[in-house]
Amino acid sequence: MPDGVSWKEKLLSAIFPARCALCGRITRGGRRVCARCQEKNPPNAQFRRLEAGSSGLEVFCVTPYVYKGQVRKAILQFKFRGKREKAAGLSEALVLALPPRWQTADTVCWVPLSDKRLRERGYDQSELLARKVAKEIGRPCRKLLTKIQENQVQHTLRREERKKNVQGVYRADGGQIYGKRILLIDDIVTTGSTLGECAGELYRAGAAEVHCAAVVTAIGDGNHEF
Repeated sequence: MPDGVSWKEKLLSAIFPARCALCGRITRGGRRVCARCQEKNPPNAQFRRLEAGSSGLEVFCVTPYVYKGQVRKAILQFKFRGKREKAAGLSEALVLALPPRWQTADTVCWVPLSDKRLRERGYDQSELLARKVAKEIGRPCRKLLTKIQENQVQHTLRREERKKNVQGVYRADGGQIYGKRILLIDDIVTTGSTLGECAGELYRAGAAEVHCAAVVTAIGDGNHEF
């Protein structure tokens, strides 16, 4: 084909038009990220070491993107502006960043919203990501964590304040966790306090191994505009 697109891709595009998770344009062949955005924002697996709450353990978190530019805009739309359809493309980038061993986890779970925030938003963006990642890698996805109390919004706080702000906020369902290898999903990791606290809860409930993954990493003092 002169334009490099096969007839199958053109047929798929005509029947099942998909939009780029980053820029929103219709893509060819059902692709979730268009060629232009793929070139400008190529997924690049980055690993961060996080403290697993007060457990004394550490966990690694992998992210395919940095929180800036088109990716930042896509995350804001996905998280706050009802664009839940962006979960498909963002989750595909997450899967590409996962090390092979992490893809064999016993269970995939997510950092949950509180009941109040879930009612306000209408969906849990991290749950959408986790369920799509789990389906892609062929693993079960379960709600292993519950947010049991409201706290201050994390992005308004500094690093040390964030650690204190999430302590005791999450509770793990120990009956489904003991001895399991768990992949914990979130949309964004900044200081790592929330993911670390959740990972610590999973370890305290008896998890054998916990690994974390988020769509984007925001490096800095933790005071970012959302």
